[in-house]
Amino acid sequence: MENIAILTGGLSSEKHISIQSAKTIYHNIDRLKYNAYIVNCLDTKTFNVIIDQKTIQIELKDFTFQLNGNKIQFNKVFVMIHGAPGEDGQLCDYFDSIDIPYTCSNKKVSELTFNKYKCNKFLRKKGYNVPRSQIFKNTLRIAFPCIVKPSSAGSSFGISLVNSLKELHIAVRHARTYDKQVLVENFVQGREFTCGVYMVNNNIEALPITEIISANDFFDYDAKYNNKSKEITPAKISVKLKKKIQYTSIKIFQELRLSSFVRIDFIISNEVPYVIEINTIPGFSEKSIFPQMLNHAQIKLSEFITQQLINLNN
Repeated sequence: MENIAILTGGLSSEKHISIQSAKTIYHNIDRLKYNAYIVNCLDTKTFNVIIDQKTIQIELKDFTFQLNGNKIQFNKVFVMIHGAPGEDGQLCDYFDSIDIPYTCSNKKVSELTFNKYKCNKFLRKKGYNVPRSQIFKNTLRIAFPCIVKPSSAGSSFGISLVNSLKELHIAVRHARTYDKQVLVENFVQGREFTCGVYMVNNNIEALPITEIISANDFFDYDAKYNNKSKEITPAKISVKLKKKIQYTSIKIFQELRLSSFVRIDFIISNEVPYVIEINTIPGFSEKSIFPQMLNHAQIKLSEFITQQLINLNN
């Protein structure tokens, strides 16, 4: 059987969500096909495998470890690190250098999608609708309301809806606790949706769309993880709008050369989908949206995990 490292932890504020996601993968992986190990990433050069609450350090030169006198070699890595150094592509060079395939996009793609400002510029040039955005500077002329957020962070950390100059400076300070570069984005009024996209048998498929209705001003961290939002899957929308969102999501997956599985978030304003974020390693915790989408598509988690690992053979 193949040995699978389920990579978790990391350096970002999303670490605890990453740990929950890894547990979901660990508990649902097909044990008749794979030996699964949870591997905690402490930094880009330090990894520990966790077995029966015992910690064993992994040898960096070949990503192996010793268990009962035997050397365990990993065949594949299932990446569940949200944020740095997984979702931003920092670990790609390492795994590429030791020829171990992994379930996420390559370094170039990950770096682009993780930086919201650069990704927005890229998508706009490709003809997609995205909110107008700019990097914060004291000389900016800003129209309110607007969204202020870290240029590189996930799980809605550090995001604020801003209605005045006074609120702006508070929001910028808050965002800078997560990233030095702060993005100021036009606020697009509309309904929020998200679409999961994944590779299977060399085809790109879209999952049922989820509508997110937040009890807060927008879908922030509090709404996302503290039961202050309603997530409706499948979304109650017209067939025309459903096809538009799914087509746009699949096209983005193709054009950005994304890998494995992603989740793309939209605001729909006047029937126009605005892309607001691309999540290249979406959450798999009990409260995460992607597993809900799989459930409504009648795709078992164990089968989905197996297919993603089989994809790495190509």
